Amino acid sequence: MAPRIPSSAFSQIPKKRHRSPWRIGLLAPEVSTCGGIQSFMLRIAEVIGRLVSEGKADAGYCISLNDSTEALSHHPAMPKIVRAWGAKRSKPRLLAHALLTLPTMDTLFVGHVGMAPVALVLKYLGKVRTYHVILHGIEAWKRVPYLDRRALLGASRIIATTQYTAQECARLNGIPSSRFQIIPLCADERSVIPTPTFRLNGEFRLLCVARQDSTERYKGFEQTFQALALLKESHPGVHLNMVGKGDDQDRLKSVANELGVSPQVTFWGALSDEDLAAAYENCDVFVMPSKKEGFGIVFLEAMRRGKPCIGGNHGGTPEVIEHGMSGYLVEYGDAEMLAEQICALVENVALRDALGERCKELVQEKFSHSTFHSEYVCLATKAG
Repeated sequence: MAPRIPSSAFSQIPKKRHRSPWRIGLLAPEVSTCGGIQSFMLRIAEVIGRLVSEGKADAGYCISLNDSTEALSHHPAMPKIVRAWGAKRSKPRLLAHALLTLPTMDTLFVGHVGMAPVALVLKYLGKVRTYHVILHGIEAWKRVPYLDRRALLGASRIIATTQYTAQECARLNGIPSSRFQIIPLCADERSVIPTPTFRLNGEFRLLCVARQDSTERYKGFEQTFQALALLKESHPGVHLNMVGKGDDQDRLKSVANELGVSPQVTFWGALSDEDLAAAYENCDVFVMPSKKEGFGIVFLEAMRRGKPCIGGNHGGTPEVIEHGMSGYLVEYGDAEMLAEQICALVENVALRDALGERCKELVQEKFSHSTFHSEYVCLATKAG
C-alpha cells in the first residue's frame, strides 16, 4: 500500500499562477490622414493587431491625438481587433482618457517625441510599464525641450528610422547612443488594386508625392521646376506629376508659371489609395530632392514597384537610396545636377530598368514588412 500523504503537505505546494493580461498600445500623433508619419503609425497598429490575433498579446490599443474615434475605426488599414480612440486634437482629453479610461499598458509605443512626456507621466503613475519613443527625422535634429529630453531618457528604447537621426538626436540632446535602436520603415503591403484607367500625364512621367505646405518648402519642388526648365528644349516630354495638397500649392503654381513650365506640371491634389497605387505603377521615376527628409517612406512605395528614385543627398535619404544603384542623390538646390540625372534616365532605358530591379531587391533585403514586424514584436513583448 502506498504511503499516505498528510493533507498539510498540499498546502505547501505553490498554486498555479495565472498570467496577467498583456496589453500593448500606440500613442500616435495622427493616423487617419495622408502622410508619411500617418502611414508609419498604421504599420505599428498592424503589428499590434497581429500580436493580438496571434494570442501573443491580450489586448491592443491605438490612441491618437488628432484623429476622431470614428475616423480611426473606419480607416481601411486600421486592424479591427485594435481598440482605437481619438482625442480630436485635444491634449487634455487625451491625457484624461489615458489616465481614467485606458487600462495599464505593459508596452506603449509613442509615435512622436512631442508626446513622450505623456508616456513619462503615465509610467510615473504606474499606468505604463515600458514605453518606446519613435523619432521620424527633422523634429529630433535639434535640442528638444526639457520635458521631451526627460521623457526620452525615461524610455526603454528610442527608435529611429535612420542612423543619421539617431546620431543627431544623441549628439544634440546628450543621450547615450546605446539607448537608440535603428528600425527602418517598410512600405504598405496591403493589396490595393490600382485604378486600371488612371494615367499620369506626360511622355516621360516624373512623380512626386508630398504635402505642399509652406512649412515643407525644403522638399525641393522649386528645384524640380528649374530642372524641367533646363530640360524643356532637349526633352519636352518630361512631365512632373505632383500628388498632394497644402496651403503652398497656389504659390508653387505661380513659381512653375514664372519658370515657363506650367504645361509640364500637373497638380493632382490628394488621390484615393487606388489612384495613388496606379500613379506609382504608371510613373517612370520618382523625384523628391528634399533637404530635410528623415527617411521618406514615399521612396519605398516607388521602389517596391521597381521605380528608380532621385532624392536629396541629405538627412536620412542616403540610407534609403543607393546612389547609382537604386537611384540618384543630388545636392539640395542644384537644379543642373537634378536635370542631368533625369536626362540620364530618360535616355537610357536599360539603366532605368537596372536601377528599378535593384529597388525591388532593396525593399526585400532591407525594408521588408517581415523585418519591420519582427523588430517591433521583439520590442513589444520584451519586459521593461
